[in-house]
Amino acid sequence: MNSALCRLIRPVASLALAVPLAFSLQAPAAAQPTACNNTVQEYFVSAGDTLSKISQAAFGDQRQWPRIFEYPGNAVAIGKNPNLLVVGTPLRIPPCPGSVQSIPKEAAPNQTAKKSRNKIPFKIYVVTGDDWAPYVSTDWPNGGMATVIVEAAFEAAGMSDEVEIHYVNDWAAQLETLTKTNRYQLTFPWFYPKMDFWQTCDRLPEPMQIRCEYDHSEPIASVTLGFFKESGRADLQNESIEMMNTMRLCRPRGYSTFELVENGITVDNLIVEDTPKDCFARMLEGGVDYVLLNRFTGVAVASEMGIQDRVKMADLSIASPMHILAYRNNPLDTVKILDDFNAGLATIIDNGTYGQIISYFNDEFNRRLTQ
Repeated sequence: MNSALCRLIRPVASLALAVPLAFSLQAPAAAQPTACNNTVQEYFVSAGDTLSKISQAAFGDQRQWPRIFEYPGNAVAIGKNPNLLVVGTPLRIPPCPGSVQSIPKEAAPNQTAKKSRNKIPFKIYVVTGDDWAPYVSTDWPNGGMATVIVEAAFEAAGMSDEVEIHYVNDWAAQLETLTKTNRYQLTFPWFYPKMDFWQTCDRLPEPMQIRCEYDHSEPIASVTLGFFKESGRADLQNESIEMMNTMRLCRPRGYSTFELVENGITVDNLIVEDTPKDCFARMLEGGVDYVLLNRFTGVAVASEMGIQDRVKMADLSIASPMHILAYRNNPLDTVKILDDFNAGLATIIDNGTYGQIISYFNDEFNRRLTQ
């Protein structure tokens, strides 16, 4: 097991979701199967649907629902009520597990975007880390999921020759010095606080306040923060965010908690252990009800501990979008680069390249679990 699978190192801005039931006055009906292939499909929510049911119909595996939830636009389409799927809501269903055998070639440049984009008269140096698989890691194909998405978006914007990505395993330095001094013009992947919740930067936890000095791109990917519980707990059913405030929750030391606050979960009684393994061990001893980890980390750690059959992820999650950041006061006005990047990102989402990238890396993660 690659230990990089088991790292979660930065805070998140997020959207809460209880894997919802489709609401209608009609009698419930089973989700209809969608055509499952290596392309992105559109599906309209039917009465009685849940994300798990849609995943079962589309992929043959209800546990793959995070693939649907994380696809761009789906969390927004689900709406503000995390407990209901509204009948008729359009969702995008990403390619089937196993249908994408290799990383797709970078998208062809969007000629309209290429003609209208800002001309950059200098090389764009972009910095990321190397220890957060499957998102960024040189141990993974082409540097990981987020790296491939970023490269493909710049390619679609006609900027691939102008961009160079470097790996520096000092995340704090990326924000505090490397981009602020213009050694690098952009940095990724970062989560950004929900300022409509916090209102002002001084209300943020101190380590997060520096992010107010940056502008951010459209989301390059979404991370699902999972609520892992012991299998067979009959008393833990019909979970909701409100219910979590009555539960014993464990989060490893040093992991972010402000995304919980943003979604209405109190952290006053949060149980803190040194590592994800310690949280899982305490849960199996009966000391906590849920372990809070991003879904890749939680599955990887459980597999490494040999307890994958004893724990499961609840049908509840917090969606956490990741972005590229640009320092606002850069004298080269590098914030403008984000507009061009966003245009390229929209292109690869629309032409299906994005869906193939994330499906490939989800499959790669599953392949590595069995090695």
